[in-house]
Amino acid sequence: MSAWLYRLRGEWIGAWCVLVGVLSWPARGTWVSGVPLVAGLALRVWARRYAGAHTRGREMAAPYRAVGGPYRFAGHPLYLANLLVLAGLAWRLQGNHLPAIALSLSGPLLLYAILARSESRLLATTNAPVREQALDALSGRWRSEWASLAPPLLMWFLLGW
Repeated sequence: MSAWLYRLRGEWIGAWCVLVGVLSWPARGTWVSGVPLVAGLALRVWARRYAGAHTRGREMAAPYRAVGGPYRFAGHPLYLANLLVLAGLAWRLQGNHLPAIALSLSGPLLLYAILARSESRLLATTNAPVREQALDALSGRWRSEWASLAPPLLMWFLLGW
């Protein structure tokens, strides 16, 4: 089941966000909601330096185990980063209504918990080599990483418009 969830994780999160957005319209948040958004985006860029290109794929893979950078502090910093980004967007949409923000994050939190557990199990059962160093920041894939920051930032600005 987790392979299917992993393959469609972006679609599930997107559909969840559209549903929450439609049910919560109009947006009531302030600029302060940008704090978790920017923190999540920064953590995402940092984690991607260590995670590698396989994390963008449709299949769960473990070519190595990243233990440097943010992986020293959290087992799944990319999921944490995504939750921070979603928290910023939910706060922008819901205002200071904490129960609504928590409800908005419940779907992604459940999905990421299932996927994190599956990934941890995969890493425990494979003999993936450990890697502490960041990947080469001069490689061409960094352009696509910076481009991935644009949609959440654009959505945050549009929600406040």
